[in-house]
Amino acid sequence: MKTAEIINSVCSNLDIAKADLAKRMGLHPSSLYRKLARESMTFEELQRCLEALGVSVELQFQYPDGKKLSSRENHEQLVDKMAILEKRLEAADKMDEFHKKALRDLRTELHSAVGYAELCRRQGSQAELYLNKLSMVHGNMERTISFALGETYEDETEEIREEQIQALQGKRVLLVEDNELNREILEEVLLGHGLLIEEADNGSKALTAVKEHEPGYYHFILMDIEMPEMDGYEATLKIRKLPNRIRANTPIIALTANAVSENRDRAFAVGMDDFLVKPVNISHLLSCLTKLL
Repeated sequence: MKTAEIINSVCSNLDIAKADLAKRMGLHPSSLYRKLARESMTFEELQRCLEALGVSVELQFQYPDGKKLSSRENHEQLVDKMAILEKRLEAADKMDEFHKKALRDLRTELHSAVGYAELCRRQGSQAELYLNKLSMVHGNMERTISFALGETYEDETEEIREEQIQALQGKRVLLVEDNELNREILEEVLLGHGLLIEEADNGSKALTAVKEHEPGYYHFILMDIEMPEMDGYEATLKIRKLPNRIRANTPIIALTANAVSENRDRAFAVGMDDFLVKPVNISHLLSCLTKLL
């Protein structure tokens, strides 16, 4: 039985509306509907869903030494270990703000270098070779900087099949980004993969564009988080509340240079479909778009 069927059955038996379930989980209702329809709930989200429904799932863990623990006992052990780890981390010297700023400045320079190299990609083999070397250095530096700043680094390298690229041909993207250089870089790359690009430099203009065009006009929205007039969170909330469900359910992907978990959680809570860290890994972005078709 599929996850959606199980949850629908439990909601029906307990007389709980899925919109109410979404609120209990900290999700926007339309986001939960899409996740159920696409069978794309993560294990963590499924756990939150079961907790919100008051359903208890007990598992049995058997370790290589033969020891057996229930999921509750295993969880309690992990919590104890986490408490010890947190105390050790608190005791460790924290990096002073001067060095943090230096690392952030270095990251900004790396992002700009990668961006300019992306624009030069089609200028010849030397540009391609330079981009490959720069991307390798950039990836290594990102790991180092993220670790030093206490952030989680995720390697977003992902292979994209040719048929996936073909499926994106002619699809229209609303690129919402207040930084002109970032818009130029992303537009150049996405146009090169056959997508149609329209731009907005803040959330208010993005909302207007979605409302003015016919439902389904935009296949995707790439939404920056921090923008003037109206940020990406507010714009997403307003789009999700539009009366026309086709407009309201347009796939929205968050773009941000700030990878802290609070931003990721908030992005999903307001109804965004995915969360990507800038500078965006193009292979990962294209894969993300194909999954949302």
